Amino acid sequence: MLVRPMIGEWEPRGIEAVSTSEARHLIRMPVPGLMGDLHQDLGRAALAVTLRGTLAGDEARDGFLEKLRERFAAGEPVDFVADILTDSDLEQVLIRDFRLSEVAGTADSFRYEITLIEYTEPPEPPGGFPGMDLDLGLDLDLGLDIDLGLDLFDLPGLLGDVPAFGDMLAPVGAAAEGLKSALDGAAGLLDPLDAVLD
Repeated sequence: MLVRPMIGEWEPRGIEAVSTSEARHLIRMPVPGLMGDLHQDLGRAALAVTLRGTLAGDEARDGFLEKLRERFAAGEPVDFVADILTDSDLEQVLIRDFRLSEVAGTADSFRYEITLIEYTEPPEPPGGFPGMDLDLGLDLDLGLDIDLGLDLFDLPGLLGDVPAFGDMLAPVGAAAEGLKSALDGAAGLLDPLDAVLD
């Protein structure tokens, strides 16, 4: 039984060819000393379907373009059926792109090429903890005139015993005094040089 290609409820007219493209995502990994390369299979790529056709007449062209551009602008997945997709898992597609052309010598007709790409429903975002329904809704109407009660907190008391900074710097002070006394004697070593340069 022949099934005419249908994009949602719309049946494109004048189809001359329907082609598909199927591929796998393979990562090539060259290995030193190994003849050939290793390949890691990352799974099947999205199936692509291309519809090519010709239509004649201004009325046919205008109606076709109106429906095509309406679905393209919506950017929403739509159901798609065609004979060439038998035994495939393709159910919904997005219109990835389309090309239109008018050719000299064939007045009152135009050619089109529509590329459809398989749509895959994105996975649900990861939830919180199993069995817990956390409501993260924020009430943005905080009412800035409300006293938030921060004056009730004893912030220094919450910090506990904090050592005085003087106690923490005591070892550094003793080392600084020792360095100062050592450098005071070094200044006298340069006196003969000052006398020569004057």
